[in-house]
Amino acid sequence: MARMRAAGAGSGGGGSLSGKSSLNWRLVTLVLCAGLILIVTCSQLFLLGGDCHGERERALHAEDLVLHFQSQREQERKVFEKQVADLQQQLQAKASTPSLRSSGDGGSEALQEMVRSLKAELSQVQRENADLKAGAGRSGSVAAPSESPMKVLQQRSAAASSGVVAKSRNLITEDALRGMAANGAIGTAIIVCKRPKYLSRTMDAVLRSMRDPSTFPIVISQDGFDESMKQLVQKTYVETGQAFHMHHQHDPNAQAVAAKFGGSKQALGYVRIAQHFGFVMKRMFDEFGFQAVIFLEEDLEVSPDFFSYFGSMRPLLRNDKDLFCVSAWNDNGYDSMVSDPKLAYRTDFFPGLGWMMDKTMWDEVRDRWAVAYWDEFMRRPDVRKGRHCIRPEISRTFTFGEEGVSSGQFFKGHLARIKLNNVMVDWGAQDIARLSSAQAFDDDLSAQIRAAQPTSLDEVDQYAGQSKALRIEYDDAKYKVTVAKKFGLMPDEKEGIRRMSYRGVIPFTWQTNRIYLHTRKWPADIH
Repeated sequence: MARMRAAGAGSGGGGSLSGKSSLNWRLVTLVLCAGLILIVTCSQLFLLGGDCHGERERALHAEDLVLHFQSQREQERKVFEKQVADLQQQLQAKASTPSLRSSGDGGSEALQEMVRSLKAELSQVQRENADLKAGAGRSGSVAAPSESPMKVLQQRSAAASSGVVAKSRNLITEDALRGMAANGAIGTAIIVCKRPKYLSRTMDAVLRSMRDPSTFPIVISQDGFDESMKQLVQKTYVETGQAFHMHHQHDPNAQAVAAKFGGSKQALGYVRIAQHFGFVMKRMFDEFGFQAVIFLEEDLEVSPDFFSYFGSMRPLLRNDKDLFCVSAWNDNGYDSMVSDPKLAYRTDFFPGLGWMMDKTMWDEVRDRWAVAYWDEFMRRPDVRKGRHCIRPEISRTFTFGEEGVSSGQFFKGHLARIKLNNVMVDWGAQDIARLSSAQAFDDDLSAQIRAAQPTSLDEVDQYAGQSKALRIEYDDAKYKVTVAKKFGLMPDEKEGIRRMSYRGVIPFTWQTNRIYLHTRKWPADIH
């Protein structure tokens, strides 16, 4: 019995230890599970916190976009309001000018169309501003606004002059060119070869200048078949309906012609340029039927009023047999020597660099066109025949063509210093009667010279800042070492004609004074 109790006691002690061990394992399991739950929970909270931080960042970014678009739209609204106001002023000016009211050229109607269009764009800007403000607090994402009104304005200006808005993107065909020529359009021919970057800059300026596409259609004539130039013209200007593209194929005899001028690569270049100009003139005048053509080159930038200037000078060129061209260029047009954007002169010198001639002049030279150096050809006495060009005080073109056939000749010392007009002048509203005939210009210019105070090269600087009209008599034989040196003028002459001179008179601005350089020959009896 004792042994049995002892055995029973031993057995009961073993059961108590087994129960404690099982309880410990349950506690460990519970702690581990709680730890895992805590880890999972914390990780989720951490990730959620990261998402919240991302949401806050996106919300702040959206708010920044809203503020940016609001600011952009506000600036564009102000620009549009100014454009509308300027165009309304032009309408009022045209309405008060009898000759413009009766001209029937559709200018006022075109401006009214432009005003209406700009007002519509302005209303769109204002609506989008309101939408942006209303939606600023409603969404963490911001949709981009519709096409910028400033871009719309640039496109419209690119396709329009005097407010005529382009209605379609139809390709310009040869038949379309003939139709526009028959309606009195002035062809705008741009001579190009293989400098596509230059052409892009030129076309940017041309398309910014106010222009009616049906009055000034653009024809890009490419010398040769440079692929990069071809692709630029086709994709950017032809397929968008902004220009007509044609090619001039090189004459295989050009090298033989260049041999007569020394045979250099430069001489060959000038031969090909002259041949290209002749090709363009033949097509523009003879095949398309234009009565007047403006000639530009791929390295010329134009002013905002470029087409207004040529359009207003066209009747003078057509009606006055003493004129043979209109030019956009002033060889003496340094920033320090020009002041009046509304002033134009007659000159005996052919300036080139953006110029217009009519078909009657082409009829004269068609059968004897230049074989090289076409601009020198235009200055020959047997070509000019005592006739004049019209040119502005402030140039309406600027040449940036440091690279080219001339290898940058005179570029840094002269061409790069010429000022390009940046003021929009409505030439149709200007009084240009003084330019209408040689006699009218003679009378006006001689009266100004006689009214000017006489001075000398040694004394002229004493009048600095006085805004006077001064005249200085010069000896042409000593021009280079006296006058040209003093004022920094180009010292050369072409065919006996000083650059920009008219009957020996060279007008310009010097230290705020209007200077008239003149010889003893004209005006008569001035001494």
